[in-house]
Amino acid sequence: MKISFLIMFFVGVTFAQEVSVVSIDQLTKIEQGKFYYPVGNIDDSKIAFSNEIYKGLWLQNNSDGKIEKINDYYSSGFEPNFTNDNQIVFRKDNFENNLRYISIHKYDISKKAEKIIESGLRNIAQIKVANETEISFSKDQSLFEIKANNKLSKIATNVNPIVMIENSDLVLYKNGVRSVLNPNGDGNYLWASVSPDGNNLVYTFAEEGSFVTNLNGEIIANLGYAHYPQWSSNSKWIVFMKDYDNGELVTDSDLFIASFDGKKEIRITDTKDIHEMYPVWSKSKNRIYFNSTKGIIYKIELKFN
Repeated sequence: MKISFLIMFFVGVTFAQEVSVVSIDQLTKIEQGKFYYPVGNIDDSKIAFSNEIYKGLWLQNNSDGKIEKINDYYSSGFEPNFTNDNQIVFRKDNFENNLRYISIHKYDISKKAEKIIESGLRNIAQIKVANETEISFSKDQSLFEIKANNKLSKIATNVNPIVMIENSDLVLYKNGVRSVLNPNGDGNYLWASVSPDGNNLVYTFAEEGSFVTNLNGEIIANLGYAHYPQWSSNSKWIVFMKDYDNGELVTDSDLFIASFDGKKEIRITDTKDIHEMYPVWSKSKNRIYFNSTKGIIYKIELKFN
């Protein structure tokens, strides 16, 4: 379903003779539920999303639009990861005696079967899936990997660089070495990720903006006010939102893309009736998913000239 005429004027407009917005399509309806934080699978055949507080996980089939609810777990919608063998990895938070315990789960999409691969974890950083195969998390300043046989092991040398937020610090694990980078000094780092080609990082530093660095923590670009930065699959572009609020509600939000070196910034939405948030690139560099503040999922198709 195409979005209303209020933003249709954007479709087909070319920016700097390099990028054009081909279409913006609505993927879910409000009567199906309110959904947030979309992420696409490896072949773009499915999208996962959650509710506003990350409770529960749903899958939508891109071919027919059908939505399947996978679970109703706390935090399962916080940064779920698809693997290259048609599975989705997510966390589940359990609370016992006012303590939070985390378990890591895998859901086989084709078999519709769920498996617990680790449980009883405390105080871990985000769960990351590097190269769509290596499931990792950090705990007590060490990196752990869940092997193909679902056995937990402490990693001596990780092949793919992995960035974590640990106690608000920006931490890189590479070749078995843990490095606290903090390029902007002490403060609150968030929304960090390694580029798909493994060469650079993007992150947000609270109150200052988003930045791109190399793996040594040397700043390459200052993207300015750019929340929730996400890499394109070819590592050349970053999508982000510029959102504004009145202390209680979001009053405006639009999406932009920038080149990784910060030399180009392109606005890709410009609406008053829709507040676009939490964009994420699909595995195709031409597609971006996002949600509105009303809980509707959309996709944008881009053309790179």
